[in-house]
Amino acid sequence: MDPRRYFFELLISENSKRILELGPLNRPIADKRKYPNTFYCDIRSTEEVKKLYSGNDYLEATGITVNPETIVPIDFVIKGSYKDTFEEIEKFDYVIASHVMEHMEDIISAFLDISTILKPGGLLYLVYPDKRYCFDHFRTSASFRDAYNVFVNDPSENASMVFDFYYSVIPENSPEVFWKKDDILTFLPTADFDNAVKKYKKVREKGEKIDDVHYWPFSDMDFLKFLYDCTRAKLLPFHCVAFHPCMENDQQFMVALQYDPNIQLHPEQALKELVQHMENTIPDYFSSKDIKQGNELEDLKSLINEQNHVIDLQEKALELLEKKVKEQEKIINSLQVNNMKK
Repeated sequence: MDPRRYFFELLISENSKRILELGPLNRPIADKRKYPNTFYCDIRSTEEVKKLYSGNDYLEATGITVNPETIVPIDFVIKGSYKDTFEEIEKFDYVIASHVMEHMEDIISAFLDISTILKPGGLLYLVYPDKRYCFDHFRTSASFRDAYNVFVNDPSENASMVFDFYYSVIPENSPEVFWKKDDILTFLPTADFDNAVKKYKKVREKGEKIDDVHYWPFSDMDFLKFLYDCTRAKLLPFHCVAFHPCMENDQQFMVALQYDPNIQLHPEQALKELVQHMENTIPDYFSSKDIKQGNELEDLKSLINEQNHVIDLQEKALELLEKKVKEQEKIINSLQVNNMKK
């Protein structure tokens, strides 16, 4: 089973719950046949999404391909904000955002906006790409610092993130390539500098929105730290109730955030929960392959040390042998001299 669906099904209590899935594209997590009260939304209509994924700069830069005919029909087109779009509609028990939040120009504002359409106690289920194992591999990780700068100023402040995307992203998205790590430097970015600058200026100077950019590249642990910093700043009304780190040969991690409108009354509990998730994630932060490679390295070091020790012993033995040979030569020379005297 698709791990995204597997972890979601562990969280959902009843199939009849109201579910809104953001940007489902062609791989929705919530199947309407199984969850009849599911709705799909996007910032574009069905036809507009199909047109976008028929070809654009994002697809060319990342090497991703999507068959437009497999894109699912959109029920709601977002106009302005989630709050405004669903103002007259019953709130949802679950909101799903699979490979969506990294595309938000202002990620903190996006979290706050989504909270307005959730019922108290409702869950925001996130599936997020781990930058280490996708086309973001060579990019600089985002941080709370970057997100807060955009949040308090203007979306044009993420022009540097747009530049980083178009200058450092690579057209390779197979997680196995990055987990394997063989010849990884052969995948170093080769994107055109002038094109990256052009994209930067469109955002910074003209205030344009660039289609489909990963503004916020995070590893799983980086994302937890981001949530921790947001919670410390009392910006997000969510508890982290479940976290599944990126597993070997995959490229995504899963997060479940529970909406709590009264979180300001007990922020310490939310921080404690995040720290617990971070503690549980640390053993998995370095993959089993990394650990295996580390063990192999230690084994190799031990073998080299043993070999060096043997070489040292051999050299010492050789020195003793040479010393013995010289002593024997002296004795022979002495005997020869005595014989000549006789």
